[in-house]
Amino acid sequence: MSSTKPTRLDPTMTAPWTWPEPLADMPGGERNLLHRTAWSDPANPLRVQLRPWYSDPPPSGTERVDVFLDEDESNIIGFREWTLPMAEDDYYVPIGADKLPEGRHTLSFIMTNYLDVPARSFPFTVTVDKTPPVLAGDSKLIFPSEVLPPNKLTARYLEMNGDEVKADLPLYTDPRPWDQITWYLGATPGTQDQGGVIELDDRNYADPVVVTIPGDLIRNRGDGWRYVWYQAQDRAGNQSLRSEPVELSVDATPIPRTLPPSKVKEANGGASGGVLSPLDAVNGVTVTIPTEAVIYDGEGVFVQWAEAGTVGAFRTDVPNPAGSRDYKIPNDKIAQHLGKTIPVNYEVFEPGIALPHKSNNYSLRVEELSGLPTIQCDKVTGGRLVLGDIAQGGYASFTLQRWTFMAIDQYLTIEVRGVDSGNQLVRIPVLTESPVPEVAQVIPAGRISKTDLQRFKIGGALEVRVSVSFDTKQTWKSFPMLTPTLVA
Repeated sequence: MSSTKPTRLDPTMTAPWTWPEPLADMPGGERNLLHRTAWSDPANPLRVQLRPWYSDPPPSGTERVDVFLDEDESNIIGFREWTLPMAEDDYYVPIGADKLPEGRHTLSFIMTNYLDVPARSFPFTVTVDKTPPVLAGDSKLIFPSEVLPPNKLTARYLEMNGDEVKADLPLYTDPRPWDQITWYLGATPGTQDQGGVIELDDRNYADPVVVTIPGDLIRNRGDGWRYVWYQAQDRAGNQSLRSEPVELSVDATPIPRTLPPSKVKEANGGASGGVLSPLDAVNGVTVTIPTEAVIYDGEGVFVQWAEAGTVGAFRTDVPNPAGSRDYKIPNDKIAQHLGKTIPVNYEVFEPGIALPHKSNNYSLRVEELSGLPTIQCDKVTGGRLVLGDIAQGGYASFTLQRWTFMAIDQYLTIEVRGVDSGNQLVRIPVLTESPVPEVAQVIPAGRISKTDLQRFKIGGALEVRVSVSFDTKQTWKSFPMLTPTLVA
């Protein structure tokens, strides 16, 4: 601001606020704490939001807002100037992460109106936390010595210790209320198989943390060498480094219960895993429990296809045919797993026992689907899209042939790419995460206007890119591209 303006103004304007808004205050936690995602993305800086100050349209002119920190009008961390009138959704000032120091601060602003008269707002308090938790120098979880190599974590140990194993977490630097400890248990030192989350509240945050690993989770993750590690995250979303993993030799399968992995009849592979061609699964697949599995009369059996709770998971206790050990997985539970590796297992429920006996996992790799169709355009002939064939104000329309596993719970994204006359990339969205409208031999796939096509370079090649999501937008598969040449 100009040095001729006042150095201290009495607040008269409504306090600003932020978008994204601070986290809800928690007992023992920081006031108006900003999650790190609110300010850490350079492409989406924190917004200091302003309440509009005109009820009627103002005269023409320009106005300026200077946002300052901690009651110091000279400590300006962001500003904007507008030409009146201002749009209702334009009352904000972006603030870069480098302008937000760590700690508890107040945000205020001075609005200088079109008459060059300044007015100051009341303050808004926020807390910025940029420091992640720091783990102990020796960060490994502390397990009972009897379960560490050269000994094993055995079924007998679990039976004698409440069907669980406990590990102490070394004290890390400055634990605070609502920190979260996420721990992992799996077959590799860097496993991403989450075991659980421990949240510290405002009473126990300074107490020693104990990680309790239940026996059913240990058995579900299978026998052999397993690794346990953890990571701390504070309420603002700052994550510590990973702890060093602890190596365990697990032999927790109950004896004499034997529950070897199931099989997928249509897959090729060995005893514990296989590869499934989707073209062999158009009518679904059959999961078979091996004859070696010890299942007694009166026990219930459930087959689990993929991780429970994930897209495309399926669980059944109905053998087909009745009395067999075959379980049918319907064809609408296949496409969600294309290009992925999923677990297939089964559980045996013993009467009077709350926890089931779980089989070892069968790891199934589902191959990618081949033969996806190339999108078609009604204005493309002989590899050329002729602008002159499209009436002014008209469109070029796209269609897609039916593909294997096509279903209305899938989504399409279609985009036309090319360059303009200055060889700059131009991208025109046709469909964006749009549901498949129907299952038919040919479906409509959007259209592009002549006006949009005229943005591309004449004589240049266009790319009509199509992708489909079989798993509710988690992953996308590409169709072959249509690549016509644009001519006048």
